[in-house]
Amino acid sequence: MSGCIRLRGLSEKLAKALARSLETEARNPPDPGRGRVVVRAGPSVLEICLEARDLSSARTLVNAYLSLAAAALEAVEAVGG
Repeated sequence: MSGCIRLRGLSEKLAKALARSLETEARNPPDPGRGRVVVRAGPSVLEICLEARDLSSARTLVNAYLSLAAAALEAVEAVGG
């Protein structure tokens, strides 16, 4: 299973900051057997593309990366970014 999640309407600076924060996890996943993730930032968009071995793995990856993105966004907002 594969697909991409695109978060639109972000500033380029914010999209790049979020991508950097998620790339660490993507490069060093806790369970590489579940699948792989590629994170990219563009003007006004953050793209999280995943390839998972099965539906359960896809759901786990989607939930994990959306939660990480939300936490990073909250942290940026908390410091006034």
